[in-house]
Order: sequence, then C-alpha cells, then structure tokens
Amino acid sequence: MDIAHVLRDILIVLVAAKLAAEFAERIGIPAVVGEIVAGVLIGPSLLGVVGNADEVLRTLGEIGVILLLLDVGLEMDLGELTKVGRASMLVATVGVVSPMVLGFAAMRLFVTDDLNTSLFVAAALTATSVGITARVFGDLRALATTEARIVLGAAVADDVMGLVVLTVVVRLVTEGSVSLGSVVAIVAIAVGFLLVGGLVGLRVAPPLFGLVERVSRSTGTLVALALAFALAFAQLADAASLAPIVGAFLAGLALNRAEQAPRIRRELAPVGHLFIPVFFLQIGIDADIGAFASPTVLRDAAILLVVAVVGKLVSPIGAAGTPGDRWLIGLGMLPRGEVGLIFATIGLQNGVLGDDLYAALLVVVLVTTLATPQLLKLRYNRIRGGSGARAVAVVDAEPAGGWLVTNASSVELAANPPTDTGLTVALQAATAVAYGRPSAGLLDWLSSVEFRNLKLDGEVTAALFEVLRQGNARSWRFLETIGALDRVLPEVAQTLRERQADPFRVDPMSTHRWSAIERLRTLDEFDPLQEEYARLAHPEWLLLGALLVEGLEGRRNQASLAEVIGGRLGLDTGAVKEIAALVEDRDLLWGASHRLDGMTEEAVLQLASHLDTPEQARALYLLSAVRGDDRERWEFEQLLELHNLVQKALANPALTGVEARNLVGNRRAEAAALVGGEPHLVDRIQRAPRAYVLHQDSAGIARQVRLLDPMPSRSARVLVTPLATGGYFVDVAAKDQPRLLACVTGALADAGLDVSAALIATWPDGTALESFLVRAEEPPDPGALRLSIQGRFEVPLSSPALAEAQVTFDDDASPWHSVIEVRSPDKPGLLHALATSFAAAGVEVQSARIDSDDGLAVDRFEVTDAEGAKLDEGDREAVRRYVLRGATARRRRFRRTFSFSLNAVV
Repeated sequence: MDIAHVLRDILIVLVAAKLAAEFAERIGIPAVVGEIVAGVLIGPSLLGVVGNADEVLRTLGEIGVILLLLDVGLEMDLGELTKVGRASMLVATVGVVSPMVLGFAAMRLFVTDDLNTSLFVAAALTATSVGITARVFGDLRALATTEARIVLGAAVADDVMGLVVLTVVVRLVTEGSVSLGSVVAIVAIAVGFLLVGGLVGLRVAPPLFGLVERVSRSTGTLVALALAFALAFAQLADAASLAPIVGAFLAGLALNRAEQAPRIRRELAPVGHLFIPVFFLQIGIDADIGAFASPTVLRDAAILLVVAVVGKLVSPIGAAGTPGDRWLIGLGMLPRGEVGLIFATIGLQNGVLGDDLYAALLVVVLVTTLATPQLLKLRYNRIRGGSGARAVAVVDAEPAGGWLVTNASSVELAANPPTDTGLTVALQAATAVAYGRPSAGLLDWLSSVEFRNLKLDGEVTAALFEVLRQGNARSWRFLETIGALDRVLPEVAQTLRERQADPFRVDPMSTHRWSAIERLRTLDEFDPLQEEYARLAHPEWLLLGALLVEGLEGRRNQASLAEVIGGRLGLDTGAVKEIAALVEDRDLLWGASHRLDGMTEEAVLQLASHLDTPEQARALYLLSAVRGDDRERWEFEQLLELHNLVQKALANPALTGVEARNLVGNRRAEAAALVGGEPHLVDRIQRAPRAYVLHQDSAGIARQVRLLDPMPSRSARVLVTPLATGGYFVDVAAKDQPRLLACVTGALADAGLDVSAALIATWPDGTALESFLVRAEEPPDPGALRLSIQGRFEVPLSSPALAEAQVTFDDDASPWHSVIEVRSPDKPGLLHALATSFAAAGVEVQSARIDSDDGLAVDRFEVTDAEGAKLDEGDREAVRRYVLRGATARRRRFRRTFSFSLNAVV
C-alpha cells in the first residue's frame, strides 16, 4: 500500500466533501446531495482524481455509515413509538408496505425476473429521509401543523420498520433461496436480535457508561468506549447475518438511555463530520455517470420513480379521519435521502444490484430528495394562500374566560380568534403550554396565522412579560416552532437556531432554557433573593434584561440591540434605558465584587454613581446573583456585601446624586475661601476634576492649586509638606505628558522614598498633579527631586524584566477602565518598573492599589489607552510583553488630548 497515495486521496475527499456541503447549503439543497455530486466529480466518471478501488476510503466510508446509524439511534427514543399516535403509525405502515408491494410488482413485470433483485429494490423504495422534510417544515415555520406532526411522528416508526425490512431482505437475498420457513426464520432472527439486543443494551449501557465516567481519568475514554460499543454491536449483527448498521442503530438506542448520551453525541460529532461525508462521496465515486444516459437506466429509473412517488403519496390513507392536507402529508413522506442511499449501496456491495439498477436507484434518490423541498413549499404556500385552507368560524368578541381553555390534558381554543390577535394568543398559549400540551385545534389555528404581518402592541408586550414570568423551555420552543418568536424577538430566535446547530453543546435539552429567568421565576419565600426581588417596582424589566443577556450572547453592540428591542416592544424611554443598562453592565457588579479594592469607598461610589438609582442597582444585583450555577458560596456573600454598600451609598445623600454634587460644591467653596478668593486660583478650583475634589480635603485642594498656578511649562514643581502624624506629602505639578508617572516614581525611588499613597489628577488645560504620601526619616529635598524628574525626561526610561510576574486583565470590573492585576515578588522600585512598562505600552494609569503579603505584591491598576478607552487586545499584549521582558520608554512627540481624574491608593 502506497501510504502517500492513500493520504492524498483522503485529503482530496475531505476537502471536496466540505466544499460541496458548503456550496449545497448555500444554494438551498441538502448537503448530502452536494457530497454525492462531488464524489461523481472527483471519481472515475469525470476527473478521475480518486479511484473506486481504494479500500482505505471504502473502509472509512463504512465507519461513516456506522456512525450515521449510531447517531440516528442516539437521537431516537423507543418510548416515542408509543406516543406518535394512531395516524402517524398507520401512515408509516402504509408508507412502507405500499412502495414495497408496488416496487416488487413493477420489478417483476417490467424490469427483471430475478426474485432477489426485485425484493431488494422494493425494500430500497420503502425508505424515507424525514430529516429533509423536517428541515423544510422548519424553514416554513410549519412544524406545528397537523401535517408536520403526522409526518414527523411517522418517521419514528418508519425508521424502525425500514431497518427491520432491510435486515430481513438482506438475509433473504444472501441465503440464495426463499421459502415460507426461511422467511419466518429470518424475520424471527431479525426481530429477536432487535428485541434481545435492545433489551440487553438498554440494561447494560446506562450503568456501564455511568461507571466509565466515574472511574475514567484519561481524556476521550468515554467516547472511545462508546464507539467500541457500537462496533461490537455491529459485529454481533454481522455474526447473526444481519447488516452491521442494524447493530450500530441498536447501540445508539441503548446509549440513548444513558445519562452520558448528550456528551457521547457531542464528542462523536467531530468524528462523524470527518467520516460520514466519505460514505456519501464514495457513492458518487462508485457511480458510473455514463450509465445515467443509458436507455435501460432511464427506463428503469422512470418506472421506479413512479413507484416511489405513488407508494408514498398513498401513505396518507393511514391518516383517514384526521384533519390535515393529504397531499402535504404524502409529499412529506416522499424523500429517500441518505436512507435510500444506504439501501442501494448495501445492495451493490452484496452483488444483488447491478450497475444499471444501482444507477436507476441513485436517480430516484436524487430526484425525490431534490424535488420534495420545492413541492412541499409550493403546496404549503398554496394552502396558506387560501386555496386549500380549511374554513373556520371566527368569533370577534373574546369569550369571558379568554381565548384559551386549559384542562388537565391540553390547552385548547375556546373559540377561533381573529387573526390579528395571533401574536397575543400565541404568547398566551406559550405560557399555558409550559405545563400542558397544545391541542391539535390550537396548533392548526396558529399555523394559519401570518405572524410577520402582525403589529406589536401593548397586549402583545404584556403577554410576552407573562411568558417571562411563568413560561419555561417548553414555552420558548413552542414560540419558535410556530414562528411567533421570529416576529416578537427575532434576535433571540436566531440565538436559539445557533444553539441547536452547535454540535458541541453539552446538553441538547438546554437549547430553549434561559437559566437566569428560570432561577428568578422559581424564587420562593425561603430564598434570600426573594426579598430584593419583591422590592423591584418593575420585575418584568429585569426578566426581559435577563433574557436578552443570554439571548444576545456573542453579538456585538448588545446594549444597542436591547434598545432596539425595547423600542420595538413599545416600552417607554425609562424602561428601554434600564433594560439596555442591565445588558451592558451584566458583568460589572460581579467583577467588582472580586476585586481586592472592590469594597473601598472610591470603588463603591463609582459603582453607585454609575448605577444611579436603587432600583437599577437592585436589578443588576439580582441578575448577577442568578447567572451561572458553578459559583462558590463566598462569591455570593461578597456580591451581597457589595450590593449592600452600593445601596447604602445610593441612600446617603452625602455620597451620591444631588447631595454628592452639593458636597463637591461645598468643598470647592471651602478651598476657594482658603486661597483668599484669588480669581485665578478660584477658577482652577472650579475646573478641578470632580473625583479629585471628592477625595481630597479642602486644605489639600488649596495647597495644591497654589502649586499649579501658573501652569507649569517646562520643568516640574515639587512641594514637600510634613505631616503631624509622620511622613510627608510630596506634591508634583507638571505639564501633562506621557511618561510622567514613570519619571516621578523613578525619582522617588532614586531618593529612597517609600510611597504609601497617591492622588493623581489632570485638569482640562493639561496641568497634571501627582501627590504622594511617603515615609522617610529626613525631609525629601524638593530641588533634588525636581532635577531628578526633569533629568529622567531627557533619557530613555527602562525597567527590569519581571519574569516572575503574573499579569491578568479584567474589562468588567469598572464602567470606565480596564483593570490590570500584577502579582510579583515584592521588591524596591516595583511600582516604578510597572509604571515604566505601562508608559512603554502607551497605557495611562488612572488609579492603583498595591498590597503586599509575605513578600508577594498584588498590584491592581485601573488604566485606559491613550484615547481614554478600555484596552484592546493589542494593548494587553504590549503590557504583558513589557512587564515580563522589561521595557524602555522613550520620549514621545505627541500629546494626549483628553483629561482624567482619579484617586490612587498605592
């Protein structure tokens, strides 16, 4: 075997499969059809880049079909067979028996005298690929119709019947003779294998894979043993002279009952994405396209196509007495898809079918697969247009008890409402079906409503809020199925579709579940959150915000989208603003509660000022507390502590709101009096940043504005003020410029001064103040400090590499800044080294806190980029690089055009 040749073939097949599938999906045809066509294109029939004698590819294809049937089994619940209903079961039965009888007769009359061949072709015609039909009904938003329910229910029984037929026929044709005894024996073996194997599998799989999950430590053990389980069943089926895919299907049914089934499906999905397309490409590779032009093939294909179509179109006979369009049901059963291809390929491999009959069956499969979506759309649109619609008596006045009646078993219409009430009734029904089943009459009426043509009004919005209060995952699935969600919340509907398309989603049942809403909805008197929830004036705004936080996950400009949605629902400006703020700040409170300085006065006042009202703060607290189920008790305790502090700040007029502004005004007035009312100093006090005024006393403001006047031009000014309690204030006034903090901290480090606190502020005219509380035995020399600072501007600043440092970033802990946390062994000059690294990266420090414990420094900095915005990925990478590898901050020729204020405790 030439390994290079094999690898080349695999490369070609995988690339061709995915390109073909992508193209097919984009033009609206099933991916399987594109893969078959790609196989024809690269196979001997056309380009010939891949041969049909490659046993490796054929083996990979066999693994692919086993994975396909394993997945079918994993998706099917045997319990559903008892729930599909009489109509679905009868439709499935007629849909299997009719094409088989007609196909056998047509083969014997018009095609061949060979009994085995006739029997196998007839069996191949029984197949139904319901996946194609389900997709079309879903695209049409018609999954709630009677017809769709019958067809999809029939598919459950049809799959099992089809595999039994395949099993029996394969045995019959490979035995070489047919007698009543052999038929009975083969059927007994097939059914016996299905029953015994199924029962054993159902008993063995759940405890076996539960044990595997508990004891396994190696990654991939569970999925590897699940595949081995399927291969073992395939081998047992082969030993019983049955098709191996029957064993794989049975293994899937058994694994479906294990708690690990969602994880197995998720982890097998990538393997299936690789191998399953190889099977369908191999079909195209094996096909002789030249045979399609053969008169014999075309004649046989025409005969079989008529049988295939008629055999399925008569299947609605089984739905006699049930409402629904018979043509729509029949067309839904029509496509053969991948199931028919599997039948045909097994026949070719067993030598039952010749090349001509295989080509004819391939034509039948392709035609029914490609034509069915268009025929279904045409018929459904015709019914919706009125030509095939069932007349109903419409009641204009709503009954006294409402449009819906809920009993112990179902939710029904009390009367047929006008269609313009469709959205309201749909949402009311969604609330009701949270714990009930929609009746056929309700579903039929809803399927006749054109939701996209209906307007949103106050009744619709009120009904939506009721779904938020009382609904569950069933409610949201119901709204998506009938198409109402696409009209009310199209962005959320899109998220649900993306969830369902995600093969890596751990819990498939979670696609329609909104965890935060469910947690809020189930609060009771014993839950500590209930008291806060009861205080909300508008709990429905919180519920909608919680829905949008999850429903807009991964989207850009989520707050703007929330505003658009609020406007679409007709909410007032205040409601729209608060809901959008909840979406934007969803991680703010939780992130702040994890910061070491999150409970400090400055941090709490920042949060309180940003949240503005107790109602908004309470709503954000509840949203933070109910998101996620993997958090520790201490985290919730910190969150509650922070929430209480914010509520106290909002309740204290001296700290926030109007009173805080009064506090700032009073402090400015006191400082103005201390400077003797000099106009130029008073003007600078009035233009001082608000945060600086809040965190500096009036005496300090008066002292520092004198230092700032007049505005420094070239060199810095330094003022040293002794404290009665020991230590010194070192105030530095300078023209705002890059590297200023790095230069000043470097000069302080050179002087051997131990910095314990700092206050930094910048005025709109570009005057910068940096004030440090230092500890020293002797008073610092202002002149020496000034010269040292100025000298550092003339030479490149450098910092040593802090290879041991750990640098992390958080954009959620502050409304305005990115937070950088640096953990490093404590050492002299550490603050200067970090300030130099930030300067080299073009990052401006807004505030900082340094903690040291047992030789470990934990430094947190609130920073922005040079434009005053949060850091982007490039900024983060630059900071990380300069901190870990060292930095040199050179003089820059540009000036910042913004101002900021802060209080920094260092």
